[in-house]
Order: sequence, then structure tokens, then C-alpha cells
Amino acid sequence: MPFQRFRDIADVPSPKRVEDLEERARRIQESWKNSELRGPLAIPRGVQRFRSIEDAAREREDRIRARMARLRDE
Repeated sequence: MPFQRFRDIADVPSPKRVEDLEERARRIQESWKNSELRGPLAIPRGVQRFRSIEDAAREREDRIRARMARLRDE
């Protein structure tokens, strides 16, 4: 995709609107599908205490790995 520069916001062309209702619905559905992949995050509530920074990093890595495995399975 080529890169364009504009001196003023007024010079930026307005985006093309999708007139076809089926195409618009498909795009909305794809957008919702992508949002389901990205969220919700499984962040534990409250404050957690760890003995060391290494324990906290290990817990974070475990949560990331579990999320990646869940996304892979879907």
C-alpha cells in the first residue's frame, strides 16, 4: 500500500462507504470475529503477591501460553 502525506486534514479524502448491505454485514461479522480472538483477557482480579520478580514473570508467561493454546484450539 503506498504511503501518502497530506499538509492538512482537509486534504485527506473521505473513505469509500460500503453501499452493499451484504458486504457491510460481512465486514461487521469479520470485525466481531477478530475482536473475539483478541479479547477478553484473562487478567486475575485484585492484587497478587509474588516472592520474586521471576515468579511474577513466570505467572505472566503461563497466562500467555494458556491464552495462546486456547486461541489455537478454537
